[in-house]
Amino acid sequence: MSVPDDRVPTTVGWGIAIAALVGATALAVREPMVAVGVPVGFGLAAAIGAVGGSYRRVAIGAALLPVAVLAGVAVVGLAGAPVASLSAAIGVGLGVAVCGAVLGQPTPTALMRTGGAALCSAVLAGGGTLLALGIDSAGGTRAVLVAALWLTGDGVSGLLVALVVTPVAVACALFVVPPAAITVPSRYDSYVASRTALAKLAGFAAALAVVGLSVLLVLSSLVPALEPVLEAVTDSVAVRGLLAAVTGAALVVAAVAVAVRGAWVQRSNRRNAAVAVVAGSIPGVGLPFAIAIGVGGTETMLVATLFGATAVVLGIGWLAAWLYEGAVGRDEAPSPATAVAAALAAGGIVSGASVDTVTLGLETVRAGAATFVPIAAALFAYDVGRYGRTLASEIGAEASRRPQLVRLGWSGGVAAVGVPVAALGLAGATVLAPTLSVPATAGVVVAVAAVVVGTWALVR
Repeated sequence: MSVPDDRVPTTVGWGIAIAALVGATALAVREPMVAVGVPVGFGLAAAIGAVGGSYRRVAIGAALLPVAVLAGVAVVGLAGAPVASLSAAIGVGLGVAVCGAVLGQPTPTALMRTGGAALCSAVLAGGGTLLALGIDSAGGTRAVLVAALWLTGDGVSGLLVALVVTPVAVACALFVVPPAAITVPSRYDSYVASRTALAKLAGFAAALAVVGLSVLLVLSSLVPALEPVLEAVTDSVAVRGLLAAVTGAALVVAAVAVAVRGAWVQRSNRRNAAVAVVAGSIPGVGLPFAIAIGVGGTETMLVATLFGATAVVLGIGWLAAWLYEGAVGRDEAPSPATAVAAALAAGGIVSGASVDTVTLGLETVRAGAATFVPIAAALFAYDVGRYGRTLASEIGAEASRRPQLVRLGWSGGVAAVGVPVAALGLAGATVLAPTLSVPATAGVVVAVAAVVVGTWALVR
């Protein structure tokens, strides 16, 4: 069943975007972290929009999604104060909602792929967290690399074990990869022959190396002059590094193949973007992790905390995408205009509730602007969004611009008149009660918002 296109007409959509810009600017006057969070929201919206397209765009969107979430977690975490962190989170939500209002609501396919990308990135970010904790406990990146090189043991016995493990890992990777990810059905027989030949070649090379090492071991016991050669081979960092790199790459390919195979088995449709999702998520998480480890140096606990929080947020995003996909399929999802209104109203209430004392002065003007302008913009966005949905359902996207501009002007005029009225009320409150507490300020803001909403309903 196809989901109806509930995108509002272009003129109404840009009107909502302008209202969001005005509200975000008013919020940023008092709390600049809002302006930092909005671009992160744009990045999230771009990732969600990209995964709904071709496989190449899916890979790009899957790579962009964890980067945007990581940036959002860093912005919210580094904001410091609770109000600043909450304002940054509101900015992120506002950026996502504005893109939805202008470009339209995400399709169920985009939401499904977004959930898959979020889940894959969450698993990778969780693995990065454990790796960062292991690096911290081991004493640094260099110590971990050295331990990985000599994981199979020292001396001849360790090298023999590595020579056995490496071809086994390569064979597992070759046979676990789904054939459909490599070739087409018409070339299946040649693919199977090539895969078997590669596995035999890896096994033959390993067997030849084992035999050569065994012969060298026997000869070194008979000819003492060969002992330095044996030690150079068994203690060679280049040899161990090559074997460790091939084994690690094979294990990664095998893990990705298992994930792709499981995703393909669970889906009944033929078009499945699991390969593109995994191919994008790996560099999307791996590159920021490598950069963070390289730049952070000894601050591995900070990296672990950052990626741990990112994994949690991505996991929540997977659940939210899954729930939202169901709501969109049932045509019960809230419109992007409503989301814009909710974000602006939340920002105004948070800004007003964060005022400790109210006195006549520049700070009062800033607090009033950051409180009442976003609330007025929220009412405007909600009203014109509802009008735009009605217009789109009755006429369609080809509706004339003139009635839309008239309605935008009327709703904008009413909202603009409400701001100075609320500001005068705030000035009067400062005269009557110049030392409002935080709960009292929050009550005043909520009461004023309720009065404005009630008046708006009566006028309509």
